Amino acid sequence: MNFSKSQSFLFSLIFFLAGVLIASIFADLKQFHLMIILIFIFCLALIFSFIKNEKIFLIFALSLIIGILRFLTSFPTIDANYIAFYNNQNLVLRGSVCEEPDIRKDGIKLTICSQSIKINNNFKKISGKVLISLPKYPEYFYGDNLEISGFFEKPLKIEEFDYSKYLARYDIYSVCRNPFVKILNSEKTNFFYSNIFKLKKITEGKLNQILSEPYSSFEAGLLIGSRKGIDDNLTNDFKIAGLSHIIAISGYNITIIIVFISKFLNFMDRRKQIFASIIIIIIFVIFVGASAAVVRAGIMGIIGLVAIWSSRKSDIAITLAFTAFLMTIYNPKILVYDIGFQLSFLATVGLVFVSPKLGKFIDFPNYFNVRESLLLTLSAQSLALPIILINFGKLSLISPLSNIIVTPFIPFAMLFGFIGFLGSILSITLGKILMLPALLSLKIMIFLTHICAIVPFASVNVNFLNWIFLIIYYPLVGYWIWRD
Repeated sequence: MNFSKSQSFLFSLIFFLAGVLIASIFADLKQFHLMIILIFIFCLALIFSFIKNEKIFLIFALSLIIGILRFLTSFPTIDANYIAFYNNQNLVLRGSVCEEPDIRKDGIKLTICSQSIKINNNFKKISGKVLISLPKYPEYFYGDNLEISGFFEKPLKIEEFDYSKYLARYDIYSVCRNPFVKILNSEKTNFFYSNIFKLKKITEGKLNQILSEPYSSFEAGLLIGSRKGIDDNLTNDFKIAGLSHIIAISGYNITIIIVFISKFLNFMDRRKQIFASIIIIIIFVIFVGASAAVVRAGIMGIIGLVAIWSSRKSDIAITLAFTAFLMTIYNPKILVYDIGFQLSFLATVGLVFVSPKLGKFIDFPNYFNVRESLLLTLSAQSLALPIILINFGKLSLISPLSNIIVTPFIPFAMLFGFIGFLGSILSITLGKILMLPALLSLKIMIFLTHICAIVPFASVNVNFLNWIFLIIYYPLVGYWIWRD
């Protein structure tokens, strides 16, 4: 079996990712059992390499083993110097707010980077993150140093939702609900993030001044990824219509947005269009906070954008696999524990590889970009949909139609929304005037979303799928893509 250098590199990356995936799925096994599996894999590869006289099998096996080992080494050592060691007891902890506060309608969640805990009236230095839940007021800000008194515990399962694994992707293994909190001081430890979060807060404030609800919260969701003020009924309409992605920062969402924005750049040649679009993505990522999830989405968006305009799919495949490799090397937990990463990655793969094949079947004139919208939507959802179904149990039958009629208005709402925000800095009246095209777009999108959501059987429950379906589905799709 002969592999080219590029194929060998690609499959080595895939086997590494497979190793991380296997270790993630069997994370509850004892390390002794995993070591037995590693030895078995290595021996099997050794035998194949000897029989076939091909070293490549050994390289693939080593890639798989390295992936497994990387996941196993991603967990912290829980000892007396780590906050999770002290779970299930009352503590006095000192630490700083080290992520953007997660403000919700019913309260606020703060990620605290631990500094010290009180033991026998003395403070002992420790490390590790804690997620604390508090009432919405008083307000807390990034960089605040706090003293927290309360009951600390391990995150528990919420019905079928494994909350501990969800938080593990952020390296959080302790939570504390409604503790007593005292602000010690405010120390802006990171100039970049402090100012980005301040800019986001200013943006939300200005949008609230020039737009009424639900339009201000919807615009904030589009511009800066903030979903905290969006009405529950509107959120439910988005879910039923299969449009939740438009108020979430994902690689798919960013790619779709940039594809439509690029229509405004038709006066440029292809290379300049790509360059300008990438600059827009980078500015957008910085503007919404440049969190790890947003940066990942931005990278996936850029890859998806370049892939749509590229004819060298083999190079894009290696780029995608290498990007996933770098991300999982940094944080291997995202591969299984981070649904956002899964959806961004799979949607981008769909845009790159499924889109050209579906394009052969969806062959009609591209009036008003209907064909392109349908093609991009179906291509992205062909790979992302199984993950959505298994995790959320709902299938939006109206999603292709809703995406076709709603998505084209997003660039207008974002562009004129941003212009309106800039105008509001000079004058609220000017901001309201400049915001009018965005407001019209927002009203149309909300109206169309609601119409789609109230269609009978727009969404159906799908509760019978499990991971076995994924094992069957993705290899079949992979074979369909690969055979040409």
